[in-house]
Amino acid sequence: MTHDEIIHRIREQDAAGELPTPAPPEAVAELETAVGHSMPPLLKRIYLEVADGGFGRWGEALSLTDATYSFSDSGRLLEEYLGGSIPNHPPSVVPLLAWGFAIWSLVDYSTPEGRMWGWDPNQRCPDHGHALFPEDLTLAERLCGWLDGREDFPEAPRWPVLPRSLKPRHCSAAASR
Repeated sequence: MTHDEIIHRIREQDAAGELPTPAPPEAVAELETAVGHSMPPLLKRIYLEVADGGFGRWGEALSLTDATYSFSDSGRLLEEYLGGSIPNHPPSVVPLLAWGFAIWSLVDYSTPEGRMWGWDPNQRCPDHGHALFPEDLTLAERLCGWLDGREDFPEAPRWPVLPRSLKPRHCSAAASR
C-alpha cells in the first residue's frame, strides 16, 4: 500500500470525525530537534496532514501537542520520549503508542521507512534484562495491519539480536551476538 493509500484509509476510518486536527509544523520540528532525526516521511505526513495523534491501534497514537485527548493515558509524545517511559532506548527510537500493561510500539526515526520496535517488560531478555527489541515491520506495515483489524502486540524475538548502533545503552556487547 502506498503512503497516499494509507493516509486515505486512516481518513476513511475517521468517518465520525473523531480524530484531532493535524499537528502544527512547529510541534513536529520540536520533536525532531529533540530526537536529532527527522520523523519518517509517512509518520510526518500523518501528523501534519491527517491528525495530531489518535490514529493507529485503537486510535491511541500519541499527540504532539495535547495530552488531554481521551485516546491515550500517556503524555505528549515528546514528554514520553524524554520522560523515561521506555528507559535506555536508543535516541532515534521514539514511542508511538502504548498497548497497556507497559507495552509500547516505537518508531526508529533514523530509518526513512520507520522501522518498528517493541517494548515489553514482560518479555525481557534473559541474558541482559532489556525489554526493547526490533520488530520485523516498517511503520507502513504496522499501520496496514491496524487498518486491516490486526491488533498484534509487539513480539520479542527468542534471541535478542540488536545492531550495535541501536543497542540499549545498558546492554553489554554480548547482546549483539
